[in-house]
Amino acid sequence: MARTADFDLAAALRSPSFTPGARDLTALVELVLAGDDRAPAAIAQLAGAREALVAKLDDEDDGRRARGVTALGVIARRGDRPAGELVIQRIGDRSPRVRRAAILALGKLADIGTGALLARWDEADVTPDERRALAEALGKLGGDAALAKLRALDPAADAELARRRDRAVLVAERDAARGDDSSVRDDVDARGATIVLRCKSGFAPLLAAESSGKAIADDAVTLELAGPWRELWRSRLWMTAGIRIARTGNEPDAIARAIVGAAPLLVAWTRGPVRWRLDVGAGKQRATIWKVAKLVRDAAPMLINDPTSTTWDIAIEADHLELRPRRVVDPRFAYRVADVPAASHPTVAAALAFVAGARPGDRVWDPFCGSGLELIERAKLGPVATLAGTDLADAALAAARANLDSAHVTAQLERGDSRAARGDGDIDLAISNPPLGSRVQVDAPALLADALPVIARRLAPKGRLVWIVPAHAQRRLAAIATRLGLRTERELPVDLGQGRSMLVHLSRP
Repeated sequence: MARTADFDLAAALRSPSFTPGARDLTALVELVLAGDDRAPAAIAQLAGAREALVAKLDDEDDGRRARGVTALGVIARRGDRPAGELVIQRIGDRSPRVRRAAILALGKLADIGTGALLARWDEADVTPDERRALAEALGKLGGDAALAKLRALDPAADAELARRRDRAVLVAERDAARGDDSSVRDDVDARGATIVLRCKSGFAPLLAAESSGKAIADDAVTLELAGPWRELWRSRLWMTAGIRIARTGNEPDAIARAIVGAAPLLVAWTRGPVRWRLDVGAGKQRATIWKVAKLVRDAAPMLINDPTSTTWDIAIEADHLELRPRRVVDPRFAYRVADVPAASHPTVAAALAFVAGARPGDRVWDPFCGSGLELIERAKLGPVATLAGTDLADAALAAARANLDSAHVTAQLERGDSRAARGDGDIDLAISNPPLGSRVQVDAPALLADALPVIARRLAPKGRLVWIVPAHAQRRLAAIATRLGLRTERELPVDLGQGRSMLVHLSRP
């Protein structure tokens, strides 16, 4: 396509749909040398980019040459070995700025960077700024030789060099340990450990009742373990679980002391290296993270700070830390092998089943079955006489069938409109999380108002309906339920990420 006279290449690079072509090469070289942050990645895609940049490496301006070297490093990372060799040559450039750019570029070239950087490390004319860059680059490349240089480095009074050396050692040690498998053990006796279980907003009262814990917020429960971690698999309403660890302040040293104090527990509960990641919440707090990581490494070197391959997330909460297992197999919902938009989270399905309870001989129907999780969770509570699900979407029925088969649960699924379903007193439990969210185009209040009379007619004496409804529609639906002879047993405000909702339990006398 022809370019207009006012075409702006720099602006075009910021569009995800734009792909530069050969005709852009000359202009891209100028953008690289001028410092455009998108230009190096763009020029690296083009044939002839290396040669075009080399022609500019004799520029008198140190900044332009340094930016050209940085772009050559990007090209080298795409497999262009000659570009990498050109970067190595620039370690001997007359300009400290260019040498520093070459060092940092080589820190991302594992196949050729280490030898060149180690050789430069021992040169007598290395400037302080270069030494800092060398420490950073060697930390990224890692290896025994690099670690030996970094550990032997005396930063003297250079605080910035000390900071970069410490960070480089942490990174190199972390990468060196990645070859060993690591996972959380769920079979170690943890009697007396305080656990924080977190659930969907509003479900804490149900989770507290199910787990025999204590609600501390509308989405959190605490309890003491009476055995190993695997005991928690009995509870089906929680989403994340963490070990609560006390701390005495918010400063990095207080956080580090708390983590170090938990080291014996982390070691006992981990197979292989203990890898951890600090979750500081919203905001940029990299300095805090690195400082805590260094303090922990110095006091407990068996704990490896590794944000990429972490085994434990360590979350900073208001007045404590939570050690949350990452690499642990949660068997509770392994049956879920298929999903559809707006389908229930399995803990929501479990909460509905928990409220409904298990009665012997239950005939169960989900009028909006989606991926089938409510039927499965009810079946896991206890025996049923029959399970049935209705949905209008073939994709939902296919997902439900796959999940039911995976869970070894038998149910009859039917494509149909729940508002037109037939039956009179033929079910004991209707359980459903109907389509309410923005991912489905439906007038939820109208849909539920039309379905409610059909559901009520099908409920046998003592039958119950447990479902999720929009909070703003509950008064209207409650009035309809009353006219139909249904009694409200419970209304629980919840938030499933689609606006405020209500978990409603109705029964027929």
